[in-house]
Amino acid sequence: MTPPPTPYVAYDPDSARPPGETLKEQLDALGIPQADLARRTGLSTKHINQIVQGTAVLTPETALLLERTTKIPASMWNQLEAAWRTHITRDQELQQLGRRVDWLNNFSLSELVKRRILPNKDKTAENLERLLAFFGVADPEVAEDLWRGYRTAFRRSTVLEVNDYATVIWLRQAELQARDLPCEPFDRAVLTALLPRLRALTLEKPETWPGQISRLCAQAGVAVVFIPAPPHSHVSGVTRWLTPDKVGVALSDRFKKDDHFWFTVFHEIGHILLHGKRLTFLDNTDREDERTPEGDRSEEEADAFAAEALIPSEHSAAYRRLAGRPMPFTNIEVFARQAGLAPGIVVGRLQHDGALDWTHGNKYKRTVRLDLTDGGAL
Repeated sequence: MTPPPTPYVAYDPDSARPPGETLKEQLDALGIPQADLARRTGLSTKHINQIVQGTAVLTPETALLLERTTKIPASMWNQLEAAWRTHITRDQELQQLGRRVDWLNNFSLSELVKRRILPNKDKTAENLERLLAFFGVADPEVAEDLWRGYRTAFRRSTVLEVNDYATVIWLRQAELQARDLPCEPFDRAVLTALLPRLRALTLEKPETWPGQISRLCAQAGVAVVFIPAPPHSHVSGVTRWLTPDKVGVALSDRFKKDDHFWFTVFHEIGHILLHGKRLTFLDNTDREDERTPEGDRSEEEADAFAAEALIPSEHSAAYRRLAGRPMPFTNIEVFARQAGLAPGIVVGRLQHDGALDWTHGNKYKRTVRLDLTDGGAL
């Protein structure tokens, strides 16, 4: 089961005051006139007044002088000054962001609220700041440049399309949740050894799959999370190395049947075992949307890996005989039982290979659903 959706960070307006206001209150409480404080600190009366008015910076050197004269630690004066300067800078930043709120038009604000990334659908500088914080970027331009680096994953030009903005929301949620999932350091041998156990899960109840897949893969350094796909998106899975010792895999709710679900699971594992750590592999349910760069065979290789993982070569001869005569359906049932595989997956393979009509055998496929109300449990 995946963790709950990443909540938005509630905006709490900075209520910091100029440190001069605190200084004035302390001087009044101690009965020390500003002129007297000036004499005690060696500063001019004008400078003390500017600090009180908030027009002069209260430097660390001045904080030490105030510590000696007011008995209030210099660290407190420094903290007050830092909080005030942060408040001023944040206010200036929000004013600048206010001129960029149109960037929010690229996203479905309703979906952002639904995913608890934003508290409301208001097109405000505060919400833009929240969205940038969610992505962990400084400004919209930085975000756009970062996503253009995904062009291999998106399999298209560096120009982002409308649905890509929905997809990057999903990718970011996947990254954050995968980073939070405890895992052992990545171990290729452990992951390879887990393949038969993962394959055996196809016979279990679908509602048990997310927890068992995540638990098993975590033993090999693979953080598997399940996140609902955004509307108008065909995203089905993504593989991305988070650190040299941890890889994240996210699967969406775009799977209608178990054959597609398990093929995608092993497809993503194929990317892990076959391909480099520097790339992000984003997969779609609609392969017509994918435009693999010329010479890039990574998707074909991951497909071949998934096919072999589900129906290993030791069963290839029996499968060829089945493909030559898939009917009656008892033939499929017998092969699936002997191969230790869910029959719906066998049906899907036969349909893909053209040995079975797409309308035949679908009763064996089990429906897969992702429950939004349970944070992503199937």
